[in-house]
Amino acid sequence: MSATSASPSNTDADERFRVVRALAGGWWLLLLRGIVSILFGVFAFLAPGLGLAVILGLLAAWLALDGIFTLWHAITGRPAMLGMRRPGTGWLWLDGILSLIGAVVLLMMPLASAIVLVLMVAAWLIVTGIFRIVLAWNSGSWMLGLWGVLGILTGVWLAIVPGPGLLALIWVVAIQAVVGGILLIGFAMRLRRVHHDPVPGPAQPA
Repeated sequence: MSATSASPSNTDADERFRVVRALAGGWWLLLLRGIVSILFGVFAFLAPGLGLAVILGLLAAWLALDGIFTLWHAITGRPAMLGMRRPGTGWLWLDGILSLIGAVVLLMMPLASAIVLVLMVAAWLIVTGIFRIVLAWNSGSWMLGLWGVLGILTGVWLAIVPGPGLLALIWVVAIQAVVGGILLIGFAMRLRRVHHDPVPGPAQPA
């Protein structure tokens, strides 16, 4: 192998560096998503006894905002180095589009059974969790990966026990929203440091 050939490990590191730089261009959008997520969770905790219609509206609004912020990040996030392609944004597009579809479906099915509602939320949590784990792998962030794992575990639990899941739906989703929001804010702060780093180099976001 010639001296100029890159090893597989170097290639992986360079690819993750490019993904991190691309995500860092929209660090403030991740910060907004984290704040909105926490606010949603806190509101749900402070408003017990919500009716099904209110729960439906809250979930739809949360999914819609999450989808809008994700798509905005995919569109406006800019890599730090001129002429560099923007890797990793395909997963952001999928995440955002799925969240918007979930919000529309929830609003268009107000008469669906409560069990169907729980299963829909479970499916959204599982699929978006998978997307976020893949993005975490590409960027080398354990915070992003933990956020994805949290969503999958919550979704699997709701899918396995939709009956008890219905009774605890707003509480379970609220806890997931608050914890996920905290992880997002932490990840956004690390990306902010990467974005403002004047000397491009290997990035190691947590």
